[in-house]
Amino acid sequence: MIDYHVHTSLCDHALGTPQEYVEKAIEAELFEIGFSDHAPLPEHLRQNITMEPEEAEEYVMMLQKLCDKYPVAVKIGFEVDYPLHPTFDTRYFNDSRIDYIIGSCHFIGDWPFDHPAFVDEYAKRDINQVYRDYYHIVYDMAATGEFDIIGHFDLVKKFGYRATADLSKEIEPILKLAARQSIAIEINTSGWRKPVNEAYPSFDIIQKMYEYNVPVTLGSDAHAPEEVAYNFHDALSLIKQAGYKKIVGYRKRKQYTIVL
Repeated sequence: MIDYHVHTSLCDHALGTPQEYVEKAIEAELFEIGFSDHAPLPEHLRQNITMEPEEAEEYVMMLQKLCDKYPVAVKIGFEVDYPLHPTFDTRYFNDSRIDYIIGSCHFIGDWPFDHPAFVDEYAKRDINQVYRDYYHIVYDMAATGEFDIIGHFDLVKKFGYRATADLSKEIEPILKLAARQSIAIEINTSGWRKPVNEAYPSFDIIQKMYEYNVPVTLGSDAHAPEEVAYNFHDALSLIKQAGYKKIVGYRKRKQYTIVL
C-alpha cells in the first residue's frame, strides 16, 4: 500500500526524522511513502506551519538522498496552499524531481480555519457560508490544473462544525472537474485523530467520487512517525465499500494505477 501525505520537521509542527517515517512505512508493509510537506507561506502566515522559502530546496535534496537507501519507494511532493503565495517557487511544478503536488486549503481569507487557536471563529460566522466559501476555493484550486491531488477534501469539518444546508451544488462541480482532469482526491485518515473523528472526505462524498469516476489515493497526514499509514484498514474499507477496485500513485507528476 502507499501513504502519500507525510510531513517533516521542516514545517515546525511535525516530529521525527524522514528516516524514521520511512522505517515506519516498512513496518506497515507499505511499498511507497510520499513526503508532501507544507510549501512556504508568507512570513505573517507561516509561523509553526510551513518551511521557510529557502528551505524548499533543502527539503527536496534531503528526500532525494533517501530514494535509493530503502526497499520502500520514497516519493517527493509538496502540499501547497491555495490561493498560491509568491513564497512558493512555482518552478517546482515543473521540476522533474517532484512526483506529485497536493493542493490544499487551510485559509478562508486570512482565517486559518483548521488551526486550534482560531476555532472560536466558527461560532461567529454563518456555518453554511463558511462551507460554501471553502468549497469555492477548492474548486478554483482544482481549476488551475496545477495539482495532482486534492488534500483533505472536507477539512472544514475538522472541529465538528457541520453545515446544515445541502452543499451538493458546491461539491459536485469539484468532483466533475477532478474526474475530467484526472485529479485524485486523497482519503486522508488524519480526521480520525481530530474532533470530527472521521476520514476526509466523508463516506457520502467518497460514494459520489466513485460515481463520477474520480481517482482516489491514500494519505495519513502523518506529523509523527507513528502516524504513518494511520487507520488505513478502515480507509481501504471505505474505498472498497464505495466501489473502488484501484487507487492511484504518481511518479514525476504522472499518474498510474494500483490495484487493490
